[in-house]
Amino acid sequence: MIPEDDLPPAPEAAAENPAPDTAPAPDAEPPEPPPPPDADGADAAPAEAAPEPPKEEDELARTKDRLLRLQADFDNYRKRQARDRADWIRQANADLIEALLPVLDQTDQALAALARKADGASKPWLDGFEIVRRTFLQALEKFGAKPLADPVGKPLDPSSAEAVSTMATGKAEPGSVIFQIRRGYELGGKVLRAAQVVVEAEPDGAAAPAPEAAAADEPAKE
Repeated sequence: MIPEDDLPPAPEAAAENPAPDTAPAPDAEPPEPPPPPDADGADAAPAEAAPEPPKEEDELARTKDRLLRLQADFDNYRKRQARDRADWIRQANADLIEALLPVLDQTDQALAALARKADGASKPWLDGFEIVRRTFLQALEKFGAKPLADPVGKPLDPSSAEAVSTMATGKAEPGSVIFQIRRGYELGGKVLRAAQVVVEAEPDGAAAPAPEAAAADEPAKE
């Protein structure tokens, strides 16, 4: 006789414990389908790759070009500063020398007045003024300043001489310089101050008489 515990369960008992239902619920969303493969059967291409950093050679070439440009700019700046400084010094010297020229004018007038006396008493004074004048001119020459060439007996050159009067003497060609009232000077090869002169008048022109002060102030020639 088979024990009851070894007997299979009755059909009603199996129905009471049905197998779990694996069908999806009617309200559940269906799963998303996988992405379709591309034409070659492979997956879609990944996002665009980041650009590669510049090569070391290109960066070195750009750095070298920048350095060369900076060096050229600095050289131009240095040359421009040197030119500006030279111009400033030249203009400062010109202003100072032009302010001192009246001292030489007075010395020239004193020499001319003493030379007209031509006596023994005026000889020491004449020598003294000549020494002062020569020393002054030597100091000016160190800075590039010197008297212009004597224009007496030459045609008037408007670029270096200014005619302040005319006189009919009959001893010179019309338009030529008879004598110099104030000496002219140049600085660095350029006229710093034009000379003041008296010019021979035209034969048929109305000539103005020479002023007495001008005749008295005629400087001694070099």
